[in-house]
Order: sequence, then C-alpha cells, then structure tokens
Amino acid sequence: MMMKRIEITICTLFILLCFTKLQADGFQTSNNQMKGLAILGDAWHCAAPQYMFIVKQMEKKGIITDVVYDYDVPFDKLADYDIIVISRYGLNDLESFEGGYFLTPEWHKNKWLTGEQEKLIEEYVNQGGKLLLHHDAHAFYSENGSIAKLAKATHDGHPPAIKTKIYPTEELPELTKGVEAFEVVDEEFRMEIDESTTVFLKSHSEKNGTTNQGWAHDYGKGKVVVLVPGHDINSFKNSMVKLLISNTLDYLNR
Repeated sequence: MMMKRIEITICTLFILLCFTKLQADGFQTSNNQMKGLAILGDAWHCAAPQYMFIVKQMEKKGIITDVVYDYDVPFDKLADYDIIVISRYGLNDLESFEGGYFLTPEWHKNKWLTGEQEKLIEEYVNQGGKLLLHHDAHAFYSENGSIAKLAKATHDGHPPAIKTKIYPTEELPELTKGVEAFEVVDEEFRMEIDESTTVFLKSHSEKNGTTNQGWAHDYGKGKVVVLVPGHDINSFKNSMVKLLISNTLDYLNR
C-alpha cells in the first residue's frame, strides 16, 4: 500500500511537470496591486494542497500569483514580485526519474536550481524581496549555497511523520497571532539553525523530542520566513496551520 501511494504521488507530480504550468502573465496589474510567485511540488509533496491552502490565501489577500509547477522559473523577472513562495526541495525529480536513478545515491546529486540561480533568489531578497520557504523548501539545496544562507538552516532528514504537538514560542507574536498549541501528523525535520534567526514555532513528540517548526529573519533589505507544517493535505486542513500561513503572508507583506 505504501509503495502504491508513492507511485501515485510520483505519477501525479510528473503529470504536473510535463503538462501543467499555471501562470498569470495575462493579468493586468495596477500600480498598487501586489504580485506573487509560487514554486510548488516535488515527488513527495503534492502541489494540489499547496495551491489550495497557500496560493488561494495569497489571492484572497489581493496578491495576484504566478504559479510554477515545472522548473521554468522566470529568473529574469524576480524583481517584479512582492513575495516569492517556494514549497519544493532542491532535488531534480524529473531528471532522476527519467535517468532511472530515482531513490538511488545519485538522486541527491541532481539539483533543480544551479548555484547561479540560487544567487538570483538571494539577490532578490537582498534587494528587499519577501520569501516564504515552506515545509521542505530549505532541504537538499546546495551545501553552503544561497538557499541555505537564506534559510539560515541545514537539513539532515527527518524520521517518519507522526502525531506531534506544535506550539508557538513567545518570539515574533505577529506570526503566531491566534495560534494555540495543536496536534497534527507531520514531519519533524532534523536541522541546525543559525543563532541569528528567530524561532517562533516548535514541536515536541515523546519519540523524537523537540524540533523547530518555524523561524524568521531579515535578510539584507528583505525578509525570510521558514514554515515547516504542511506535509500533506491533512496537515494543511488543520485550522492552526491555515492561520500560520495567513499570518506569515501578512507578516511578509507589511
């Protein structure tokens, strides 16, 4: 059953990668209309709930959002966006799948972003851009590369998703406004976090101990928020997760 679910997830992803790319280039925006870019989906995380629970919230807040499901990111137009959301890890699933080495040691060597492309995103934030790295968007990118610098965190995998208690810290209360401690089945990433960031959300389980679930910091003239909850649709549907996403978008767009 587990393998079947993995096959369905991978098939869904590659249907999206091969046939689907939704972008809002046809919209005419006014001078005060905010514009966003959302880069969604990898082999283990379906893009559909990401779209429903992140992009739809962006649109409700008046942010006209271009959505990229493949790897065709408009790197030459990043400055056009008020906010960029990435909900995708750093591995190139399509290349690994087509090359026949998906889930082999070679899998981790193939990145969907080059070092220069990572630097373009870093420069976007340095110049005042706002970036949300959702769930695993800090994971498996180039070691010591620009995404790792932006996230101010390293990724060292995670144990299987289990029911865990997620709770706000007393830091950055605007990001956790209205959020109460809640339980949800989600992943607890193992990581090291730079001391210069501020952790506003943690989780705890008896099996795995305490881990970080949300942190934020200024970066150059811009802002970065890393928000982990949202592994699958069941996590996204939790009212506290929805509120955390809403608070994060408001925080970044102030």
